Amino acid sequence: MKNSNHFQPKSFSTESSQFLRIPLKRIGAVIGLKGSIRKEIEEKTLSIIIIDSDTGEVEIRPKKELKDPVQLFKARDIVKAIGRGFSSIQAIKLADDDFYLEVVRLKPFVGNAPNKLRRVRARVIGTKGRTKNTIEELTATFLVVAGSTVSLIGNLDQLKDAREAVVRIIEGAKIEGVLGYLEERKKNLDKSGETLWKTDEDEPTMKDLFPEEEEVGDEIFDKLEEKD
Repeated sequence: MKNSNHFQPKSFSTESSQFLRIPLKRIGAVIGLKGSIRKEIEEKTLSIIIIDSDTGEVEIRPKKELKDPVQLFKARDIVKAIGRGFSSIQAIKLADDDFYLEVVRLKPFVGNAPNKLRRVRARVIGTKGRTKNTIEELTATFLVVAGSTVSLIGNLDQLKDAREAVVRIIEGAKIEGVLGYLEERKKNLDKSGETLWKTDEDEPTMKDLFPEEEEVGDEIFDKLEEKD
């Protein structure tokens, strides 16, 4: 595996390593300017990230000082999230104990037909991204819609609400009704004193969401994840 100009200590065993593959066009997003994003992920998760720039294969190794193996899985999820299209700012929230990544696959709901997948993606995104943005605002989560998946980042309770909303929309529920349900849920959270977070920084554009070449990359990525 090529190292992408990153030091590989020979003393580590690969038994504890985590492996995944990301689309080639997302490698730069994982590495960051002069390696800044990779370095931040490594510091927060006490891991070492090794990327093969030719294949997109990633190995995540534990540093010697790593005590909690959960940190290694967090590093894997952060890299996976950036590979899926989240910004580094959004993905690095997964280093916190309360944040999780979930991937909702569209094909089990609508099959493999490209036109059906496009239609469902369009429903989740909405005109000019309004449905997606509203779900994010009402649940304090982040969503990325790409290929045959909808990926979500949030805390456990809010992630559950966002996933339920996405699944309802996929299954054909009226969007107004789904968003109404989320509004009620938000009111209840507000009454209980919950604080919602949201940032619009580095949101995916519509061009990012619907590139023609994305389908092949996502299919490869999906197959790898199905082995998890």
